[in-house]
Amino acid sequence: MSTKPRSIAIWVGTRPEYIKMAPLVLELKKDPRFLVHFIHSGQHESLGKGTGKLFGIRPVELTLPPTHGRLELLEQELQNQASTWFREHSVDCVLVQGDTATAYCVAQAAHSSGIPLGHVEAGLRTYDLTQPFPEEGYRQAITKWSTWHYSPSEQATSNLVGEGIDSTTIHQVGNTIVDAFESLKQQIYSSTSLDLPTPYWVMTLHRRESQGEPAKRVIEALKSHLSMHPSQHLVVIRHPNPKTHPPLDELKDHPQVKLLDALEYLPFLTLCAHSDGVLSDSGGLQEEASLLGLPIVVFREVTERPEVMEAGYGKLVGTDTEKIHIGLNWMQTLEKPLNKCSFYGDGTSSKAIHAHLVDVLLS
Repeated sequence: MSTKPRSIAIWVGTRPEYIKMAPLVLELKKDPRFLVHFIHSGQHESLGKGTGKLFGIRPVELTLPPTHGRLELLEQELQNQASTWFREHSVDCVLVQGDTATAYCVAQAAHSSGIPLGHVEAGLRTYDLTQPFPEEGYRQAITKWSTWHYSPSEQATSNLVGEGIDSTTIHQVGNTIVDAFESLKQQIYSSTSLDLPTPYWVMTLHRRESQGEPAKRVIEALKSHLSMHPSQHLVVIRHPNPKTHPPLDELKDHPQVKLLDALEYLPFLTLCAHSDGVLSDSGGLQEEASLLGLPIVVFREVTERPEVMEAGYGKLVGTDTEKIHIGLNWMQTLEKPLNKCSFYGDGTSSKAIHAHLVDVLLS
């Protein structure tokens, strides 16, 4: 067995990736047999700084030139960035997470460079390339390039097997979001939330598919619902992307609505933990809602996390006004709190991935 540490490059570009990879980075760094390169591409420059402080790890911070919201330019710059990095650094494997532009471009660069690739949170699917866009296409492409697939659930594993992926390369380990949540749980519930009127719901709305007319329909449905329930309050969190702001700004003077700029991760979870439910078009928030024991109304037509809906923790309503009203009424009339639970493992996903990497890289 070689005494030289095996070199692993772990790339992230957005805050959700950062959060989900942090427990794995910490787990691998404890093993002197591995040399971990933790790299932040700069895709979401403003949403990563506090996350590193929260988990006590700091990646190498790379930068990207302005891409002016153009996806093709972002992909081009990320591809160039990753390819350059791989030419300058020799690594034994690369790990990416989820379905972002960073994960997609790094995976492609690793594949082109002949470097083994592990995909964390593999197998999530809607099988609709327009929803979520462009993430569904990214996921499917990353699967084709991956050497190892770290699946979060039985459904994700089934998806991969159904696509003809060699079952010996699929490792159902759960989702590292549970690892992250467990490490923060005490802080979440011991922290004080903002001074807000209760009861309140928390809402985020930021996806490309939601922009424009869909977002306007969501806002009108919310206004209508709030007018019929004057004791219900809503806290709306604005994403840093200014393109998502105009519809949300329609609520800024509403007496039952509090509009806030993006929060750091721990204050956001604390805010949600003290709420009565979540409204969102987010993917990851579907996982976090069940961990917090909260119902969630999802402003999407399809979801890659069907476990949440099937267990009764969520309603998939899209942006159809009638369906939104049905979802809001469901949340409004829930008679008892939901149990806090995980549909994606027991918080040991990072340990399972670590064990697998020991097996394939050190044996």
